[in-house]
Amino acid sequence: MSDSTAPNPYAAPVSNLQLPVSDQTPSIEEALARGYDFNIGDLLSESWSKVSGTKGIIIGGFLVFYVVLLAASFILGSVVGIFSALSDNLFIMFAGEIVISLLASALAYPFMAGINMVGIRRAADQPLSFNEIFSHFGRTMPLIITAVVMMLLIYLGMILLLIPGIYLAVAYLLAIPLVVERGLSPWQALEASRKAITQHWFKVFGLFLLLGLIVMVSAIPLGIGLVWTIPLMVVAMGVLYRTIFGVLPAGQ
Repeated sequence: MSDSTAPNPYAAPVSNLQLPVSDQTPSIEEALARGYDFNIGDLLSESWSKVSGTKGIIIGGFLVFYVVLLAASFILGSVVGIFSALSDNLFIMFAGEIVISLLASALAYPFMAGINMVGIRRAADQPLSFNEIFSHFGRTMPLIITAVVMMLLIYLGMILLLIPGIYLAVAYLLAIPLVVERGLSPWQALEASRKAITQHWFKVFGLFLLLGLIVMVSAIPLGIGLVWTIPLMVVAMGVLYRTIFGVLPAGQ
């Protein structure tokens, strides 16, 4: 009798969401089916305890990002301005503004995904690296598509009825990290985030409303408090993500 473990060619196909990802980490389907719960106070307390060690990486990442973005925007803006002045062509100016906007998007979404991953790594007690923030530009197109579809649906919900827009703005909070951490397609990530957060939508809304208030208050004394509250928000999102979906081992 053969002990071959070759896959059955007649077996029904399995979707990406159903594939087991590791012995400890559930698949997306398993995470959605098992459910989850959390206490806002406990989640914030855990997040605060994990802020140490992340401040330099997160704040430093923001500084590097904004310097690069400003430099690139300045250079492109100068080039567009010179060509517009020489040709007196409004089309060149309009096209230049579009290029600058696309560049900002191409830099912003992979960067934000990297920031999210720092919070997720910290929540899972995995090693942290400054390079994590700039390690996801290979997924620029899926991230941009995810963000564009997300914004269009949220804006549509806001225009038609305010409540659907608010619902989707909260429900899609974890879509970007799902594209990076689990490699989901844009629509899979949006739907997985929506289905998961809908289970405890009001708690998640309350969590980020409270975090938003904390960040606003911390910005009052010359913005000094943001050095602690921005990492707190990043880590809190990571703890929420870990609570819902689990986290793959680093390197997978």
